Amino acid sequence: MKLQRIAFVLIGMMFLFAGKSSAQQVKTDYDRSTNFGQYKTYSWAQVKTKDALDVDRIKAAVNATLAAKGWTQVDSGGVMFPSSPSKSPRISRP
Repeated sequence: MKLQRIAFVLIGMMFLFAGKSSAQQVKTDYDRSTNFGQYKTYSWAQVKTKDALDVDRIKAAVNATLAAKGWTQVDSGGVMFPSSPSKSPRISRP
């Protein structure tokens, strides 16, 4: 009986910590008065991450998502994605 109680407590703690460690908090912010429907081009600023391998992964995922929505990547202008995730995108007005 004591072994079952210990196993139950350990399993419960495992689920508690697993749920906490995998939780992510994502915050977004943008100018709600901007009509993003008028923009169809974007460019990249320097992307900074802790792991250099993540830069290509981030760019590939965003490029694929935007291409599926009809956006085109350009060298400069359009919506410029920020150099760090904490900053808002910059927009070059047409």
